[in-house]
Amino acid sequence: MLGTQVAVCLTGAVDAGLQGETNIPATIIVVEDDPRMGRVLARHLTRAGYAVSVAANGSEMRRLYRHEGADLVLLDLNLGAEDGMDLTRELVGSTPAAVMILTGRDDLQDRIVGLDAGADDYITKPFQVEELLARIRAVLRRHAFEASRHESIQLGTVRLDPSAQSLSDLSSGVSLRLTETESRILETLMRQHGRAVSRAHLLHREPLTPEDRTIDVHIGNIRRKLRDGGIGTLVIWPVRGHGYRLRLESE
Repeated sequence: MLGTQVAVCLTGAVDAGLQGETNIPATIIVVEDDPRMGRVLARHLTRAGYAVSVAANGSEMRRLYRHEGADLVLLDLNLGAEDGMDLTRELVGSTPAAVMILTGRDDLQDRIVGLDAGADDYITKPFQVEELLARIRAVLRRHAFEASRHESIQLGTVRLDPSAQSLSDLSSGVSLRLTETESRILETLMRQHGRAVSRAHLLHREPLTPEDRTIDVHIGNIRRKLRDGGIGTLVIWPVRGHGYRLRLESE
């Protein structure tokens, strides 16, 4: 079994494969027993901005993970002596890494078993590189959000508790209740403090049409709660044609 690895925060991961807050590339282990396919995948993922290692089997994967860790494991099911489904269960059960199955096995039952084993996604060969990269970005975003949900974040005297969906001002003792969507939006803005964040990223939904004003409604509700609760130190500014950014009033 793989040793438990401390989760790497991916909050704010961007399309280039970088972790938005730290500019550290997300790490991917490709488990593929076909050397040519492993090289092809590594080349495309590296060009997309990820830090990539390739393993030919489960033993190599375990060694790489112990030494380097990984944010995501891209796993083939046909690995000779080892069963890729068992490796999927092992990863899901003992590490925080995201797991995506990339395989030539396109039978519906294999898909069901793979997803039931805990895989975050199941992609069959042949595949389009653009789709693979888009699905990797989506999986990493989901994992970034889940990993951060139990971590509070504080700016000045204001603290957000995502798991409790509450915002507190430590100086006044005021505590506000937020909806799940409001908490997620405010968390993203606070973690990207001072940076412009797109509407699509705030909603965790792509593509987003220019006519979709859902995020503006949620931002309006958050501003109203801040105003009614007397929390004036957090200010949310619109960024024309893009989205929003948050900063402390004292700045």
